[in-house]
Amino acid sequence: MSFGTCARTMVFVVCLGQIVAGCGQNTPDRLNFALPTLNFEFSSESTQWRQAPPTAVPNMVCAGPQALATDCCSPPATLPTVDCQQYPVACDPLSNFCALTFDMEVVTKVDLVADVAEVAAVDGRVFTRVSLVSLSTSVSDLDDLPIRGANLYIGPGNAGGASSQAATLLAPVSLTLGTTLVTLSAEAQQAFSDFAQDYRTPFSLWLDAHFVIPNGSTPVGTDTFRVNARAEAVY
Repeated sequence: MSFGTCARTMVFVVCLGQIVAGCGQNTPDRLNFALPTLNFEFSSESTQWRQAPPTAVPNMVCAGPQALATDCCSPPATLPTVDCQQYPVACDPLSNFCALTFDMEVVTKVDLVADVAEVAAVDGRVFTRVSLVSLSTSVSDLDDLPIRGANLYIGPGNAGGASSQAATLLAPVSLTLGTTLVTLSAEAQQAFSDFAQDYRTPFSLWLDAHFVIPNGSTPVGTDTFRVNARAEAVY
């Protein structure tokens, strides 16, 4: 056998071994896959958006040595009172002024079998562990709405929302423009693994955003966050 023929035979044997073992990132004992890109849109047109009281948010210092009072719902007699059950007015700890303060959340359901071809291809296998090997969030514009903070949660598909006892915080979401890589805690990784192992059962991801709207401001528009993730399942 010539040297060239021998070399070609060795290459064929090596490649055949790789095929048997599982070429690329997916091998007989593990599966690497991307989740679909998740979009979370917050809009002033949403039914969750809260309006300022018709008498306006009290223009009042509510904390610190210059505070006129500490309860924005019951300001001094020179300012109108506010029904805070209907209009969520509270003291903003950053400005020390009263502000319209509320949360909004957007939910996306994830069905790994329906949404991820790689998972559908191994339907029937048992995952012993599923880890998020990468998670990133991105936002291109935050000029429209005054988002003070945002958090990403995971929970059962039928959970009532991010505040449900069945939901777990995955990670805070950066309010920096562009793409940000997220580092998950051990608890967050375990929560994701618990839901993803049962891959035939859809689960939910919520993005909860905290809004603080000062007196005299009437923001209008939409802010959109995107979440991208890759996972690895071990059989």
